[in-house]
Amino acid sequence: MIESEEVLRRAAALKAKYGTANPFALARSLHVELLVRELGSLKGFYKDVYGTPFIFLNRHLKRGEATLVCAHELGHHLLHREFAAFGFEETSVFSPASRREYEANLFAAELLLDTREVRELAKEGLTRAQIAAELRADERLVDLKLAAMGLAAK
Repeated sequence: MIESEEVLRRAAALKAKYGTANPFALARSLHVELLVRELGSLKGFYKDVYGTPFIFLNRHLKRGEATLVCAHELGHHLLHREFAAFGFEETSVFSPASRREYEANLFAAELLLDTREVRELAKEGLTRAQIAAELRADERLVDLKLAAMGLAAK
């Protein structure tokens, strides 16, 4: 189990090192193979095959959802690679199935949502739904970000 602060630190360090929060660009920089395939009900999964990391994304995902799933799977790559020989399969990115899923979601929230923007919108009194709409983000991702920042969701 990784402490939440460590998850946040790793996501922030990755953004700082590569100068981007784009999970597709980060995957390329980290030499993670991205494959878009027909995956049925799976949104995506991460797997390490003989030392080569892969992120598989369902070809039917819309751009925003693909970005979120890619960020989540990138979290698995950076936080849970030792478990990746078995793969991480996602039918629902926000499945409460395990601590590793929570950590990957928290990583995605830190990667994709700018702390200053979220803080400013929360200070203006916007609800989590309004913040999510303003940032074109998933409400559950906003919930995780707000909680990590110690702010209550309205």
